[in-house]
Amino acid sequence: MFTTQEGYVYRMPIVFGGYEYAPVSNTYHDVVSMMVTVETERNALEAYVPAQFELLRPEYTVNYAQCREIDWLAGGSYNLIDVSVPVRFRGTDDDVTGSFSLVVWENLTEPILGGREETGVAKIFCDISDIHQVGSEHTGVASFAGNTFLRMGIDATEEITGERMASLKHLEMNSMHWRYIPAVGGPGASLSEIVLYPQLSEMERAWTGKATLEWLPLTATQSPTQWWISSQLAALPVKGLKDPTYGQGKIVLTSSKAKVLK
Repeated sequence: MFTTQEGYVYRMPIVFGGYEYAPVSNTYHDVVSMMVTVETERNALEAYVPAQFELLRPEYTVNYAQCREIDWLAGGSYNLIDVSVPVRFRGTDDDVTGSFSLVVWENLTEPILGGREETGVAKIFCDISDIHQVGSEHTGVASFAGNTFLRMGIDATEEITGERMASLKHLEMNSMHWRYIPAVGGPGASLSEIVLYPQLSEMERAWTGKATLEWLPLTATQSPTQWWISSQLAALPVKGLKDPTYGQGKIVLTSSKAKVLK
C-alpha cells in the first residue's frame, strides 16, 4: 500500500509519488511588468488588512507582469496581477516590513495550486492579456468569462536612470501572505497562518510616464465566484496614482526561505 516517505515533498495527488526535498531558487528569466501605486483612504484600505499587520501607508500597488522563460515550467510562461499593500508584521518572534498581497490573479493552473497550498498566496484564476505595446504605450486587460474587470496602461516616455534605477537592479522583497485553509464540512479554518515568501527582483531597464488604471465592477452573473473582489477594489477611493513603472528584467522566487511568521 502507498505510504509517504520522510524527507520527501508531495503534492496532490500524492499517491503517484513525491521527490526528495532540496532547496532551489526558481528564476523567471524574462519578466515584463507594469506597476503603479494607488493612493487611497486609510480607513477604507485598512478594512482589508489583517489585524496582525500595521498598514504603513494608505496605498496599494498593482503589479501586472508577463512572465516568460520560467525554470520550473521548463521555459514556459504565464501572466499575473498582484495587488499588495505596504505593511509591517510584528509578532512574538518576528518583525518584518514588506508587502501583503490582497489578491493575486494568474492565468495558469500550476502556479495557482503551488502558491496557494505551499506558501499561502491568495491566488485565483482569470484571463490576463499579454502586455501590448504601441510606441511608448503599454496596455493590458484582465477578464473573467469574457467580462473585463481591469484595464491598465503606462505611457512609458522617460527611461529611469541614476540612483532610482540602481535601487531597482537588485531589489529584495519581503512578500507576505495569509495561508487560510477552510475547515472540512463547516465554518472555521483547518489552517490559518501568516507566511513570508522572499523574492528578488532584478530589473535591467525601466521607464516611467503616465499611468491609467480602471477597475470595472462585475455582477454575480458575470463573475459568480469573484465579482465581490473587483467590485470592492473599484469602490476604494482614488486620491492619485504614483510611481508608474514599466520594467524589463527577471525575478527569483526563493521558496526555500519561505517561513511561517510568529
